[in-house]
Amino acid sequence: MKRIITLLLSLACCVGFLSCQNNTDGTTVTTTASDDYNSTTDISTETQEEPMQILDRNYDLTKQQEFIKVQGRSHIAEDGLVCDATASGIEFCAYIEGTVTLSVNATAETYFTVTVDGVRMQNRLKANAGKSVLELASFADGGIHTIGILKQTEARLSLCSFSSLHFKGYPQKAPAKKAHYVEFIGDSITCGYGILCANGTENGGSALYQDGTQTFAFLAAQKWNADHSMISCSGIGITQGSASVPYVASQLFSKQSVYRSQTQDFVPARVPDLVVINLGTNDSANAASTSQFMKDVSSLIDLIRTTYGKDVPIVWVYNMMNDSLFGSARLAIAAKGGENAGIYTCQLNQNRDGGVGHPSLAAHATAAEQLASFVQEKGLLS
Repeated sequence: MKRIITLLLSLACCVGFLSCQNNTDGTTVTTTASDDYNSTTDISTETQEEPMQILDRNYDLTKQQEFIKVQGRSHIAEDGLVCDATASGIEFCAYIEGTVTLSVNATAETYFTVTVDGVRMQNRLKANAGKSVLELASFADGGIHTIGILKQTEARLSLCSFSSLHFKGYPQKAPAKKAHYVEFIGDSITCGYGILCANGTENGGSALYQDGTQTFAFLAAQKWNADHSMISCSGIGITQGSASVPYVASQLFSKQSVYRSQTQDFVPARVPDLVVINLGTNDSANAASTSQFMKDVSSLIDLIRTTYGKDVPIVWVYNMMNDSLFGSARLAIAAKGGENAGIYTCQLNQNRDGGVGHPSLAAHATAAEQLASFVQEKGLLS
């Protein structure tokens, strides 16, 4: 028995000795794996990050979106992450050394806004029809940066997908969603049609003079510090739009990207806290039937709320280009309960100093202030 006890004591001492050899400070060391880009070593109560592996590589956006935040309606197609809609795009955070590029597929001339660490770059980027590689940013020294790219050009003028990112470094976690999410449904005003030129400029409605990231809608979303989605198309109406536009607003809303596919239905990934509608200008210009217009206004509101499964607040803005049918829209809204039913109307400033008689850049900024103040006054994004 004494021999057995002696043997057990010897074994215990050996275990203690081995422990001391591995941990001279008396603590235990455990290694915990996390995600694809990170692993940590926990020493007692302190966490020490292992050095990340700096790689010079492509990130295929059809397969890797875990570090990407998507803005606006999007889905995955064979050639990349689809960003057809006005002001749609991506944002990501990464440690980067040198230059970061984005491979883009576009059906026509397309312009983009780039932000680096929250600052909008002065120069817009341009992709031509086909495949392009855009330089988003370049850094002399390695560091962690947040980069965003948003499409200035509407889907009616160009369809677009992002196929891959390339940089030397490693991704961080995707930027967080903001507390509020607002959706805008509109026509050329929401698209930023003619916003970059004066009335009378030749080809004032072309992509060259359009910027959906400087409209009243985009600027208002920034004031609310909200994520956004722009469902907009120049010339579209609720009942009757321009002859060159084969769709009405309900079709634009109910499809994922109607100019890409007329059969792919929209399935919401996130329910908005507020929907802002700016429609009726093209119905007025194209002599839509008043009675049918009122019915279609009511139907569009029903479609929005059915799609999102709740009575999401709606603000109907008007007057930026003198909507003669707004009186009829107001009647339709009143018949649905008006403000008591969470459906509001907001008059914005009228201005036609921009391209092809559309609101100017300055007018959009003023309208954004008016809309932001109205929403704050009504407490719709508290």
